Amino acid sequence: MPSLSSEPAVPEVLLRSGPTSYEFVRTLGAARNGELVLARRRYDEGFGGLSIIKRPLPPVSEEARRRLVDEARVSSQLHHPNLLTMLQLKGPDGMPHLILEHVPGYRLDVLLEASEHSRQPLSEGFACHVVAEIADALHHAHTLVDEHGRDLGIVHRDVTPHNILLGEHGEVKLLDFGAAWSRLAGRVSSEGPAVQGSLAYAAPEHVHHLSLDGRADQFSLGIVLLQLLTGRHLFEGAESFDARQRQPPVAEDAVTRLCAHELAERIRNYTVTDLEAATRAVPEALRAIVHRMLSPERTGRFPSCASLSRALREYLRETEQPFGRHEVLAELVSLRYVALRVAAGETPDDAVNDRLLPEPPSPRSAPRSVAHHRAARMRGTPRRR
Repeated sequence: MPSLSSEPAVPEVLLRSGPTSYEFVRTLGAARNGELVLARRRYDEGFGGLSIIKRPLPPVSEEARRRLVDEARVSSQLHHPNLLTMLQLKGPDGMPHLILEHVPGYRLDVLLEASEHSRQPLSEGFACHVVAEIADALHHAHTLVDEHGRDLGIVHRDVTPHNILLGEHGEVKLLDFGAAWSRLAGRVSSEGPAVQGSLAYAAPEHVHHLSLDGRADQFSLGIVLLQLLTGRHLFEGAESFDARQRQPPVAEDAVTRLCAHELAERIRNYTVTDLEAATRAVPEALRAIVHRMLSPERTGRFPSCASLSRALREYLRETEQPFGRHEVLAELVSLRYVALRVAAGETPDDAVNDRLLPEPPSPRSAPRSVAHHRAARMRGTPRRR
């Protein structure tokens, strides 16, 4: 009979940096230019919290190593509350490891999937707030200059629901600059036939291999807003292609290449007629903003993501939909509750009805407010996805 030992297992130390060691907790999955690992940060004096480590996947080529360093160089320039903070670049034996802050929460693609399965639509206020927060983060990146005042020209090129994080305290974070373009000296060239970032969310000018600016990210964010409002992608089925491409290992077989070619052709040939057909389910008052974000010609979009953010926040003010971290958290808790009940076998309607508390009776003469009617619409039959 094997002996029982009270000695805890010795943790695997991924790397050390001065008096700080980073101990392996678990793998979080593949990411652009490497994989993500949850690590316990420990100082000589004791426990110091959790961090995320992004490290290259073996076998590590020189190009993969340089791309991870490029990502670190871009990320180190960025300091914004809606961006995941890079804390350090370190690595054993010349292998770069990006050390990032750990924000527990849910990626937006997971929330969209839970919303679809539970038939619990995300609210209009939630959609506008999340997109406005990401627009603020993008504007910071797009307008960044170096120490000499020269424009760095950063374009994220991978704005997707997978790269948007909703924190457990209501934070909204844009993730992963692994596909970003910039004018930083010495960067690895990304020229070539392949589209850097997600093809499913690429702007037409990106697929045409034209020079890019922040309006390409705005187009990608427009697709995200469309999904949040309607549950549908601008190019039907493209989100499924994107999800398959993110599953390792990515197989470059004939079927995948054919799907990519067909999707690229749809994006190249995208017109205003396609836009109008895809946005019929968007609330009328918001349709002008969505149309502008998703204009086939970049000159038709907002001049900057700051302008976009102002338009969305102004819409929320005009429609009396205050939205912030508290409201984000409440919506996440509600969605998670309903999704768990549905996963346990209940119908979506039963799960939603069980969640709601009866409203106190009000005097018959009391007028019903706009907020009351809006809440009633949200509690009604969920939109089809």
